[in-house]
Amino acid sequence: MLWMNCQSLNLPGVAGMLPSCRIRCYFLLILVCTGTESGWAQKYTAEQILKPYRPLQKNVEYETPPPAEFTRCRVEVEHEDGNAGFVVYGPAGQVLRRFTDTNGDQNPDVFRYYQHGLEVYRDIDSNFNRKPDQYRWMNLGGTRWGLDVNEDGKIDEWKMISAPEAAQVAIEAMTRNDVHVLGTVLINASDMHQLNVAPTLTEEMLKSVARPAARLKQQLAASRTINKNTKWVRFDPPVPALIPADGRRFNQDLMVYENAMAFVRNQSSSEIDDLVLIGEMVRVGDVWKLTQLPRPLDEKNSQIAIGGILMQPANALSMVTAADSVPEEMQVLLKKLEVIDTSMPGENATAADLIEYNQKRADIIEQIVPLVKGEKLRNDWIRQYADGLAAAVQTGGYPDGLKRLSQLQEQLRKDPQMQGYVWYRRLLAEYAVRLQNSEEEDQRAATQEWWLSELEKYAKKWPKSDDAADAVIQLAISLEIMGRLDDARGWYQRLAANHPRTNGGIRARGALRRLDLTGKKLELNGPSLTGQNIAASQFQGRVLLVVFWATWATPYAKDLPALEAVYTKHRKAGFEVLGVNLDPNAAALKPFIDKYGGHWHHIRDAGGMDGKLARDFGIVSMPTMFLVDRQGIVAGGITTENLDQAVQNLLQGKTLGDASQTPGAAAVPRAKN
Repeated sequence: MLWMNCQSLNLPGVAGMLPSCRIRCYFLLILVCTGTESGWAQKYTAEQILKPYRPLQKNVEYETPPPAEFTRCRVEVEHEDGNAGFVVYGPAGQVLRRFTDTNGDQNPDVFRYYQHGLEVYRDIDSNFNRKPDQYRWMNLGGTRWGLDVNEDGKIDEWKMISAPEAAQVAIEAMTRNDVHVLGTVLINASDMHQLNVAPTLTEEMLKSVARPAARLKQQLAASRTINKNTKWVRFDPPVPALIPADGRRFNQDLMVYENAMAFVRNQSSSEIDDLVLIGEMVRVGDVWKLTQLPRPLDEKNSQIAIGGILMQPANALSMVTAADSVPEEMQVLLKKLEVIDTSMPGENATAADLIEYNQKRADIIEQIVPLVKGEKLRNDWIRQYADGLAAAVQTGGYPDGLKRLSQLQEQLRKDPQMQGYVWYRRLLAEYAVRLQNSEEEDQRAATQEWWLSELEKYAKKWPKSDDAADAVIQLAISLEIMGRLDDARGWYQRLAANHPRTNGGIRARGALRRLDLTGKKLELNGPSLTGQNIAASQFQGRVLLVVFWATWATPYAKDLPALEAVYTKHRKAGFEVLGVNLDPNAAALKPFIDKYGGHWHHIRDAGGMDGKLARDFGIVSMPTMFLVDRQGIVAGGITTENLDQAVQNLLQGKTLGDASQTPGAAAVPRAKN
């Protein structure tokens, strides 16, 4: 059967077959028809592979030399980590294609395409049935990871996609009038279940994306901005916003973009960019989704609403049922609360203003709680009451709020879940009070020990609560900074297991990866400050210091003179520094570097502390630093105090030894000898 498949090809053509089939049959020729690697390499040329084979998904930018240079390319069979396959090298020795059999069935199941020597895209046959079912973009190609459930060559859902890429997919789907593709980036019922927002909001959001085919047809008919000739230009979002969990409408923190825009261009007006309102976008795990269909903005349709569905203010009456079913006494209280909310302090409010506001709200809500019917609704009001008291105490100057929180905590002893909610807010408030009263160093140390002990108590008593993820990540970070790495690792593991989808759980997995980096090959790459891709592997042969930093991280600015001194001293001997910047705003970078230093290579993750690199490496404080030896292997974490000796050791071919990390640095522990 294998031989018949080989004979059915009309080499070097094979037109009409799916790329995966063509690739697969070539691979069978390697393993079956020729019988030897050297025989295959002599019989088949790079042209026979480069010319007909292409990614299954469109709009992939990958490198293919001009036909005149095909003869300068070469094909080699390779065995990597026990996996057989072949790789195509370009005229300059760069990798162009790599097709691999990962399960040993003599059929390739991973098909990789490269740009400038970096992999940018792959087709994946994850169930080994000779049909691709996953498609991934990476490095210069982006972050998308699509799943093809029915294996028909079309992406049905996304496992990962950034906000700019989701917006681009939506626009390109509209230009092709492709409702299926558009639907992959619109919010759906499964997403709403994962976000766990209030039922009324869920219903409203799903209505906003209902009947996409009819709405798309209407949009295209009413606008000249989007048509088959429209080309994507760029994404133009505002600053991302965080909607905090309130226990009522939102049961977890949500990250959103409000009124995001996109620039597009039509061939008929190639020098003029048009605007399309992408609108509200929300992050669901590793996927960004649109909560409405994009809307072209032109002379007939230029109005922009302020805020999307998610970011609409809630008023007091929205917390209860219809007004005519509310007792008169409660209606009076609700109206008082609404008056207080209309005079909410602004950005320039003083601490006294904030305390007064939260105290007044708490006084009214305390009277409302006994009047509320229904356990769920009553608990919603209790959460508001506890939140307001905690906010007033943490602002400072309201010690009575802590007493009221403690009393509420005792009143809820028969309801462990609600008691846990109040217990955590009482803990945050009490910690703030203790810090304010800790003037001496020994007092601050005692407060910190108390804080860690209380966090541990909470995490053990309410391990599955919504607040546990926040408590445990604070506990683990504090332990790591103190140098108690084994304790920190244990809590990171617990957090990753109990709350895998929360921001804390994701960060914990990254921290565990970072803590286990020593002795492993470093895989780190991304765009430089000028947009070109840069990778840690480029520095192999030199000792490399990797530094995660941001302009707002004061300790990094303080460390820079020491870093610059070591860099100047050892650079000629083979020492380099690679910064990883986590500033969302690029405008601040050049002035900061000009003022404080850091004139070395940098990777930039515009996602900041919530960006991919920060999460992948579990960055919890900055600077986070670790050293990489000449072979590209992580040697261990380091602080500026020990950096000079550590670099000198590695340059001389020694281990870090006594120059390795000391307590106080959240970084990579050195390997145990």
